[in-house]
Amino acid sequence: MQEISNKKFFKNYAFFILILLVVFGILSYFIIVSRKSWNNNLAITVQRVLDEKESNRWKVGEHIEINTPITVNCAAYKLSDTKDNSEKTAVIIRIVNYYGPIPAVYIYNDNDGSVDFIGYSSLHGRIQTQLMSNKSDKRREYWQESIPSILGK
Repeated sequence: MQEISNKKFFKNYAFFILILLVVFGILSYFIIVSRKSWNNNLAITVQRVLDEKESNRWKVGEHIEINTPITVNCAAYKLSDTKDNSEKTAVIIRIVNYYGPIPAVYIYNDNDGSVDFIGYSSLHGRIQTQLMSNKSDKRREYWQESIPSILGK
């Protein structure tokens, strides 16, 4: 059996740790750089869903940080209502239904604390009609009731 000296062992170990640090540094850089693009594209998606409901009524503003563990599955944005000039919050959240995980858009009214379901993103045609006509969808109701706690209000 071949023996390895302590000096050579620690040199190899330090080289291995250095490679790991470089790889994690590169991955962290790409995550930080892509976060802005991710938030901008989600804002465009929220705007598209709101425009399908009522065109030119809503204006999506800046991203709101959510300080809960669910941030992987949702994002929140400031929302301006041009009809009554009030500030609201739009939340896009991934919910699971019959067709798999689908992003759903909710509006949280800051004044009275009510939450309204607006629609699903990336769904069109018969499937969207079928899901929107189901008024007693328990999954949709669960997330609708959870929105205030997610936003910390």
